[in-house]
Amino acid sequence: MCLQPGGGLVEPDPEAFTKLYLSNYRTLVRYTYLRVNDRALAEDLAEDAFLLAWEKAPSLEAVTPRWLFATVRNLIGNEYQRRDRERIRVQQAGMEEAASVEAWGLHIEHIGLRLAMAELRPDDSLLLQLTYWHGLSAAETAEFLDCTVAAVWVRLTRARAALRTLLDDANVMPSRRRDRGGKAHG
Repeated sequence: MCLQPGGGLVEPDPEAFTKLYLSNYRTLVRYTYLRVNDRALAEDLAEDAFLLAWEKAPSLEAVTPRWLFATVRNLIGNEYQRRDRERIRVQQAGMEEAASVEAWGLHIEHIGLRLAMAELRPDDSLLLQLTYWHGLSAAETAEFLDCTVAAVWVRLTRARAALRTLLDDANVMPSRRRDRGGKAHG
């Protein structure tokens, strides 16, 4: 129902709304899907746009395909903002967990790993945490990071290599010093 300029409520014409829905729904879903890469979410956002048209439009004549696309574009923007807030919240929670002694335990063998993780780029650290600490699959991680599964595997390979390099540097440096020291006197 919509509020008319005179102050009365008016119900949109169901037949006109059905015609509007049938002629625009599929196009709106395709448009939305190309931006959110999730079929169910695209359908939900398109349906939300039609719900807003039903509830808020002064008349269905005012609801044009352009109005629907502008509305769904705003809904997509809201979804992006929600995803960004969620990603930041999880990253912060992951960083706090990684920094806490309780999360890592007090085992001496974990100190090197903890130090190496702290030196990684935040994106690499988050990826390793999602995969190994939280046990997310590549598909779940891809959905969380809003990228493809292939990108997750590539990034995971690079993150593991960076971590391995940091761990090797931490473990090899003392033995290199011993090797050099022994050869200097021999």
